[in-house]
Amino acid sequence: MTVNVAALIQSLGKTYREIIDAGLIPYITKPTGSSGDPFLNLDMAKEGIFLTFNRNDRVLVDITLTILKEKNEKYCFPNELPPPLIPEMNRTWVHNLLGKPEKVEPPKVFLKDHYGWVELYRYENPTIPTSMQISYDLQERAKYISFLPTSKVRW
Repeated sequence: MTVNVAALIQSLGKTYREIIDAGLIPYITKPTGSSGDPFLNLDMAKEGIFLTFNRNDRVLVDITLTILKEKNEKYCFPNELPPPLIPEMNRTWVHNLLGKPEKVEPPKVFLKDHYGWVELYRYENPTIPTSMQISYDLQERAKYISFLPTSKVRW
């Protein structure tokens, strides 16, 4: 099933129940989390979407889209991305489209794992101030795109 990603982004700050009632999640699976964790997660792997909710009030605080799977080169994000984003983006293309990011984290190695660039941009969302974080692989291809309320950004 496809998910309306643009409508989901506009639902940041809304509760799980409001999102379900609006029909934005194609199946009713409750978010789960570890005991003591302040967040609950809903991994919609087939849709390439990972949602994070506050545990106490079930408010949506993060939407992460999996754009690229390095272990599966045939993978293509199965939903329509909100304009002007496209399924295959590299860092140069993003810079030409969106300009200079607000914040940048260079590639790094942590415990034998290699991480590419991470960049933060403002995202136009009429409901609440929103930030968009793009994580790249080592070839500078967009791997993950996260949308979160700007008030929740921790850099």
